[in-house]
Amino acid sequence: MVTAEQQRQFDEQGFFLLPDFFPADEIDALRGRIDHFAEAHERQLQESGREGISRPKEISFTAHLAEQDPEIMKFVAQEKFVGITSDLLHDDISLYWDQSVYKKPEAKRDFPWHQDTGYTLTDPAVYITCWLALDDVTLENGCIWVIPGSQKQGVIEHTDTDIGKQCYFGPDPGTAVPLKKGGMVVFNSLLFHRSGPNVSSTVRKGYVIQYSVAHARHGVTGEPFNRVVVARNGQPTLV
Repeated sequence: MVTAEQQRQFDEQGFFLLPDFFPADEIDALRGRIDHFAEAHERQLQESGREGISRPKEISFTAHLAEQDPEIMKFVAQEKFVGITSDLLHDDISLYWDQSVYKKPEAKRDFPWHQDTGYTLTDPAVYITCWLALDDVTLENGCIWVIPGSQKQGVIEHTDTDIGKQCYFGPDPGTAVPLKKGGMVVFNSLLFHRSGPNVSSTVRKGYVIQYSVAHARHGVTGEPFNRVVVARNGQPTLV
């Protein structure tokens, strides 16, 4: 599934792109199911206020969608994802985490530079993040930015800020990663990345799907994560 060139880009730069990875009709069906959860979460935020890094009318992170919806689980466990993650991690694969990330037009601030492992340290530290565009993701509506090669620095200490954890405060603006609907960027969990502000008139919708080796543990406590195994010996277990 992963070409030699994609593997080289992943090793050297920490990411590669898969434009037009899913057809529009498949994304439309998925987005419809995700909208149901994201909209309910937004209503909850507006009633109760900020929840972690989710802020009402600004940005919402709605997690564990696959475990709540069999069709979403079927989507994230399909052969496309199994092939990519098995090729990159060379092991049995678990669905480590999944969440929608809906950035509202009111969000005028960047989401800060971070590594995904900055939020929860895992052992091993490297897992795979698949950032899928549910609509066109542009500079105007807050696409993600990456610093190519930054994953080679290993696990970096993060500082808590008002809008999220931050691992980099330097001058490098990074490289923008705009995506058309159905496009996806695959990156190393240690890659520095951020997202820009949404200055458009629409919600920027992304779906983040993360995969680890099946034996991954919490990097501090050593406790196993016991996530759903989606691949053994490179073959899907659920589809």
